[in-house]
Amino acid sequence: MKIIFWSNVRGQCGTTLHTACMAVIQSLFSKQKVVMMENHEHLVNIETCFSGDAGGMVREKGRYNDIGLENLIELFDNVIPGTEEKLIRRCAVNYLHDRLFYLPHGAVTNNDMIDYVFSRNMNKLFGALEKYYDSIYIDAFSTEYVRMQSMLDSADIIVVNLNQNNNVLRHFFRNFASFQEKAVYLLGNYYNTSQNSLTEIRRRYRIPKDRIYAIPYCREAAEAESQGNIAEFIAKNYLSPSINNKEFINALHGAYNGIMYFYSSSSGSSSIRGLSLI
Repeated sequence: MKIIFWSNVRGQCGTTLHTACMAVIQSLFSKQKVVMMENHEHLVNIETCFSGDAGGMVREKGRYNDIGLENLIELFDNVIPGTEEKLIRRCAVNYLHDRLFYLPHGAVTNNDMIDYVFSRNMNKLFGALEKYYDSIYIDAFSTEYVRMQSMLDSADIIVVNLNQNNNVLRHFFRNFASFQEKAVYLLGNYYNTSQNSLTEIRRRYRIPKDRIYAIPYCREAAEAESQGNIAEFIAKNYLSPSINNKEFINALHGAYNGIMYFYSSSSGSSSIRGLSLI
């Protein structure tokens, strides 16, 4: 399953946080193998959700000259059939007991160059990863639409991250109708309001009830993201949330189940299912 977490705006809808949380849930509680990556190089990225400031330090030491997405793509040029998984593991960072992996970017820090390399090698990369992993999670930044379109077309599910801002909502539904058929929507940093409530947004844009979910702001989750402890936060709270984060955890649970149900119903697959909270 290729699942892209995408937003038409940057840094306002919780896209990276949602990507990290859903990946942890699937790998830790569904006990499936997940690999994560992104098509950009931003200050807040998947790595910082899991490693805090450690990412910047290891980059200065040149560690990512030897591992990472660009290095894996280069190695694939001369790969011996049957050795792909060994190369993937060599180039990935392992976070959760051989079930959650992350392919960081190397020394390249130019977003346009990263996007070009990613787009040019996308089919070869995804083909190899799908042989060995249950799901591929991509945190995608809204770059040039022509290049972005090919990535969105290749996805099994597009998790569109929005918020309750009218301009953000109007911009998306006016400009990105082409992939709404395989979209599930997350309203990040959600708060109760009569004007732009979940029910009102569903009604206004004719979104099926099982295709849109509200994820409220959670201080503890935001702190965990900032400190690089998101895996520990989910592991500790997902089955037994505290009072302060119960609403957030329950929203994640509902959204995760909805995403997995949409995939299984649209693809005819029964291998990935939702979870039941105890």
